[in-house]
Amino acid sequence: MDTETGTARAVLHHVLAGTCRLSAAGAAALDLAAGDLALLPTGARHRLAAGPDASGTPPPAGPAAGLLELGAPGTGARLLTVRTGYDRRAASPLVTALPRALRLDRARVEATPLLRDTLALLAAPGRRPGPGDPLLALRVLETALLLAAAPRPPGGPYPHPGIGRTLAAIETRYAEPWTVVTLAREAGMSRSAFTAAFRETVGTPPARHLTARRIREAARLLAETGLPQSAVPARVGYRSRVGFHLAFRTTYGMTPGEYRAAAPRRA
Repeated sequence: MDTETGTARAVLHHVLAGTCRLSAAGAAALDLAAGDLALLPTGARHRLAAGPDASGTPPPAGPAAGLLELGAPGTGARLLTVRTGYDRRAASPLVTALPRALRLDRARVEATPLLRDTLALLAAPGRRPGPGDPLLALRVLETALLLAAAPRPPGGPYPHPGIGRTLAAIETRYAEPWTVVTLAREAGMSRSAFTAAFRETVGTPPARHLTARRIREAARLLAETGLPQSAVPARVGYRSRVGFHLAFRTTYGMTPGEYRAAAPRRA
């Protein structure tokens, strides 16, 4: 983790075929099968091996998304590796509390269309890396972090399936004019029941989680695009520029203009 810039480096390995083992310092070894996903929220040093008894090797540095072959063809494993950075100051407390390495099984990945489909796109046969890969990598890691951070009991992804729908809506439709009432309606719950269940599951109130998602997207737009700064608030769902500026400064400790000016130095 780069503590000077406040940037955390997340790494994800998605097993496309075969089996492998991931070992990271300070974490239990993860045995992975086809369809499973290993997530290292802070990019902890780790080794990958084609099987429990094989000698592991550190994954090579590479682009935002790329394929990795382990072991001999037909007996080893093939993985999609995704890397990206995110500002740890905007990360949910749920994310910062995650273990150094964790596994999301195939069923959980398949039950999350946004994650499943983006992984399939990045791993498509014959696909060449493109300029949009960093954005796709960011979306994959954000969705995987969100999925990992939301605890699930046996038999279901969330204590109430409506919480999962609401989290997906906030993640992908953050610019819509959401209120706690309309978020509760998305979940199919009363406002009071929804607010209590959301806080218990995610660790923060729904309005705060929505604000964090909007501000995270605003930071990306400021740092990675030429969109006029005046257009950013509306793009992420703010009707009030003043409200947007206050929320942004609270999150990042600087104004949107200062953040944009400093972005090249963080890249």
